[in-house]
Amino acid sequence: MKPERILLVDDDRNFLRVLGYQVQQFGYGTCCVSSGARALERVRESAVDLVVTDLRMPGMDGLQLLERIRRLDPDLPVIVLTAHGSIEGAVDAVKGGASDFLTKPFEQEEIHHSIRKALEMTRLIRENRRLSREVQRRFEFGGIVGSSKEFREVLELARQLAAVATTVLIQGETGTGKELLARAIHFNGPRKKSPFVVVNCGAIPRDLMESELFGHRKGAFTGAVADRRGKFAVADTGTLFLDEVAELPLDMQVKLLRVLQEKEMDVIGDPEPSPVDVRILAATNQDLGRAMAEGRFRQDLFYRLSVAPLRIPPLRERREDVPLLMHHFESESSRKLGKQVRFGEKAVSLLQSYRWPGNVRELENVVERLVLFNRTGKVEPEDLPIEIRRPAGDTDGRMFRLPDKGFSLQELERDILLAALERNRWNQVRTARYLGITRNTLIYRMRKFGLRRIRGGGRPRS
Repeated sequence: MKPERILLVDDDRNFLRVLGYQVQQFGYGTCCVSSGARALERVRESAVDLVVTDLRMPGMDGLQLLERIRRLDPDLPVIVLTAHGSIEGAVDAVKGGASDFLTKPFEQEEIHHSIRKALEMTRLIRENRRLSREVQRRFEFGGIVGSSKEFREVLELARQLAAVATTVLIQGETGTGKELLARAIHFNGPRKKSPFVVVNCGAIPRDLMESELFGHRKGAFTGAVADRRGKFAVADTGTLFLDEVAELPLDMQVKLLRVLQEKEMDVIGDPEPSPVDVRILAATNQDLGRAMAEGRFRQDLFYRLSVAPLRIPPLRERREDVPLLMHHFESESSRKLGKQVRFGEKAVSLLQSYRWPGNVRELENVVERLVLFNRTGKVEPEDLPIEIRRPAGDTDGRMFRLPDKGFSLQELERDILLAALERNRWNQVRTARYLGITRNTLIYRMRKFGLRRIRGGGRPRS
């Protein structure tokens, strides 16, 4: 890695020679000039990472040089040195944008520390700007891959919703990109410079849900040893994304409804409600109509959340997007893994005809795996997972054939649930992940069918 280059400016040539030697000993490259005018030329002509300049110089002094540099490159750090140290000089230098101010004579460790601090601060500033540009690029609507009519209609509606502060409910199967769309709505709206906070409602234990969302005061309950800010407070003036909102317990649904209606929240242990300015984006992979019919989701909350509903179609309903997404993920994986592959026509055809139960997320994982393990530079049908390369006529692209005489959907659901639990040794977290559902949903379905493991072996009780 090329060492960072430091421009040293001082009209005292002996001091400049000594300082240059010291800085080189620190491991940096140096360029030495004896006037402000020459320094300005070097800044214009060549790449410089830091300027260390004397304050008192004939012609253009250090403060004038600092001002000119600020105009040319506001991010270029400048350290000002002087043998005539004074509070006024230090204040002027700092006001002018100097990274640091040192008085001659100084110890080697002083100048070394000042240089390290200035360069590190500049790295952080530039990295922050790079990441901000990357976030903006990644989450702009033009960067979301998809050309099908159904998907472009969703993106166009989302683009319109980004400009307003209304609540949005995003519905779609697991892996369709609900969070990605929510981020795009936030980062293309007026709140993009404020926080975007994600809450997975299915991953928070029920007894911690209220504190996690709304926070608590010290001493509000046993174990509350300090004040805690909830997710709503963290997201204030920004956006709160409630993923898997259907997993919220009914009592928390009431509290969320109050926040949406009154624009204030009740912090645990605080006698007065706190105002909150948060835009709510919610998402679910469940059928909320069925959840309301079963009494698991409040109808009034549904209407509050679905002021502007969005439904992301599953990948099987927009198969023309598969090649675009496939090449997009191949490009990302190739850049990350340092190797390139291309897909044969037959492989692309099989990928496009597959039903993709895991949707875009499954496609992304499959493509990365294909790039990682490919040794020939080309993906052929035999390289694909067996469930994808199975001939379409074998099972019509489905996991199994439907029997001619019909069957009980309830029994089939129970059998699938039981098989998945046994496959994962009754580990609920792994089983939920295997089935593409949340742990809370898994527990609900186990209770629905009365499934529980018998210790010491044997079949489960039901």
